[in-house]
Amino acid sequence: MATSRILIADDHPLIGDALHLAISARHPDHRVDIVSSVTAAEAACRDTKGVRLVLLDYRLPDSDGFSGFFRLQYLLGDVPIAIISGFGDAKIVEAARVLGAQGFLSKTQPLDVLADLVDRMLRGERVFPPATRPAHEIEVARERLETLSSAQRRVLLALARGHLNKQIAQELGVSEATIKAHLTAIFRKLGVLNRTQAVLSIQPLLRTTEQAG
Repeated sequence: MATSRILIADDHPLIGDALHLAISARHPDHRVDIVSSVTAAEAACRDTKGVRLVLLDYRLPDSDGFSGFFRLQYLLGDVPIAIISGFGDAKIVEAARVLGAQGFLSKTQPLDVLADLVDRMLRGERVFPPATRPAHEIEVARERLETLSSAQRRVLLALARGHLNKQIAQELGVSEATIKAHLTAIFRKLGVLNRTQAVLSIQPLLRTTEQAG
């Protein structure tokens, strides 16, 4: 039977190490790994067997806003992913909620509280601060994303990172013709005419705020 795994993706050593100790103390039967980038998290999760929860820092060196969340969501499917941030910005919390994150953890919370919240998420609960009304622009961007397939979302995310068709094709392991077909479908579903408009249509979900960390 596969070992149950929890992955922490956070580039702040003190936060990562503290969470590791707290979770390991409560769940000695789980393997807890720490990585400092989305790319490293992807590598650690290539084999998704046993992965029960990912704790993902909102801001990492190789991700912009929720782009890291989308990348791991594409890779992990139904494996729950929770967002960790240094600040409880209401827009970020609501975006995490509507995008299907398992929870939102603030680094300002006491360690025992964070460990309790992790326990709840491992039991299948979604854990968020008290709900506020979602920002209209975030809700609209979410609705646009929901019209796309998982592959189309990955292509759109790559567009947001400035990748060319050839680069996207290599990343996804498909032909450039397939990427062009995805782009045609993306433009049609989003009601846009070009790559720039497509990226701008979901910018509220990709934007990194100055406070979040």
